[in-house]
Amino acid sequence: MVSALIVVVMVMLGVYSSSGAENDGYKRSLYYRAITYHHLVTSVKQVDLDGDGNQEVIVCYREPGDAVDLPGGILILGEGVQGYRVLWHGYFKGLYPRNLTVTVPTLDVEFVQTSLDGDHGFHKRLVHGKDFYFRGEAGDPFAKVKITASSTLSEETSPGNVMDGDLRSAWAEGAEGTGVGEKLVFEFPRPVNLGLIGMLHGFARSKRDWLDNNRVHRAEVTVETSADRYDTASEVDLDSDLGLGIYGDMVEMSFSNKPLLRYFRLEKSSVVSLEVKITSVLLGEKNDDAYIAEIDFAEMFTRQQLLGEPGKKQQAPAAKSSAKKGPTDEEKEDTSDWLEE
Repeated sequence: MVSALIVVVMVMLGVYSSSGAENDGYKRSLYYRAITYHHLVTSVKQVDLDGDGNQEVIVCYREPGDAVDLPGGILILGEGVQGYRVLWHGYFKGLYPRNLTVTVPTLDVEFVQTSLDGDHGFHKRLVHGKDFYFRGEAGDPFAKVKITASSTLSEETSPGNVMDGDLRSAWAEGAEGTGVGEKLVFEFPRPVNLGLIGMLHGFARSKRDWLDNNRVHRAEVTVETSADRYDTASEVDLDSDLGLGIYGDMVEMSFSNKPLLRYFRLEKSSVVSLEVKITSVLLGEKNDDAYIAEIDFAEMFTRQQLLGEPGKKQQAPAAKSSAKKGPTDEEKEDTSDWLEE
């Protein structure tokens, strides 16, 4: 009787899910594997955070090492028909989440900032629907992003596929040649702070599709901020903008021949647009079109934002102006879980 009462209370508090015992299926997802490839996991919680009866997986992580101002993040995954997908991804510049407790809809996060004189910790509550939003919700900064491409192979391989949460759909360029020089452009509905960009760099519907078509080997990411585009007298927060400069920032990405999603650091504030340009490809065995399956962004937060501390200001500089045939359907195979093998 007492144990049953405890379970009821836990359900009401949101720290217990009736959907079943915890499982480790999330460890096979490409998102989890991508994060753990270059980061250390500090905490994992499984809880029904949105009240739909299914457990979400909340992964806290940090960069390895003992450097000053180690960054980290929180990745929330939900399980769907096509496997696990990202519900929210937050990146914390100069600090990392060591642990958290959950009382739906709130994450009580223990943050750590590393420094020369030791680690400094503090707690911050992040509320779902107030401080962060799941993909597709009204407050999601990526919900209404406009995605365009320099070329597209067909309606089935449109640019929007790279942010649909389905790793087995993809954008394919449709220009002559291998796809080198082709671009995707993301226009955000409002300025957004970006910490990481992740990419699955080929057609991942099946192993055969992956091998038959061109995969991205290298790509360049260029961002445009609100200071670049708009007012020459606007103010810049130095605490959240140092690192990559103010205009013309470019990050290079490189990938192996394996179907592995990989994340790269951006750490850029007030981004209004972002361009991904293919600079090198891995040639397919059958077709000569380059594919990108998925792109994920992690929204960036700083200590100043979390605690409401004022940042240093300076005037921004003057604004600068900145412009076939697909694979056949022969011998279709079972593609249900090849990415999670």
